[in-house]
Amino acid sequence: MSEDTVNPAAMSDLSGRISSWRDFSDRVSAAMAMAAAEPGPMTLSDRDFTHWPLGQREVVEAFQQWVLGSAREIRCHVLAASYDGFVRTHPRWVNWRKLWAHRVPCHQSPEELATSVPTLLVLHDRLALRVLEPLVGRGLWTRDPAVIGDWLGEVDVILQRSHDALPPTTLGL
Repeated sequence: MSEDTVNPAAMSDLSGRISSWRDFSDRVSAAMAMAAAEPGPMTLSDRDFTHWPLGQREVVEAFQQWVLGSAREIRCHVLAASYDGFVRTHPRWVNWRKLWAHRVPCHQSPEELATSVPTLLVLHDRLALRVLEPLVGRGLWTRDPAVIGDWLGEVDVILQRSHDALPPTTLGL
């Protein structure tokens, strides 16, 4: 874990750097703990969520606390370019979401926008994490509302053209 992930002085800063995929993963876990403690709207965006810790028990438990502690109209929007490996990579989260699909809608970008899907986690009005160099996982985190708004705007443009994906159940004959 990077030193400013848990350092209270560093968390009072308005923004900082993410140094690697490991650092990003640690920050996602910490952000989910924040969301569980103070529920609010969230947005998760990535091409395929390969490097995310969504399958880890503590992250799924944080999602459960978030959903139980937030108002019914609060949502967590998930956007991906592809969900092809998602079920294999994050089975615990996929199983959890079966009960909460109405609160955690998953969207898939149109094919022509797939390369534009940013790696981004946003706790609206509080914190955002963004990977800018996907090969090594380097990026930025911020608490600046203006930056958070800009990043959400980028995702919103793609969400408006996306379609529902990752159904919570599969129908069989």
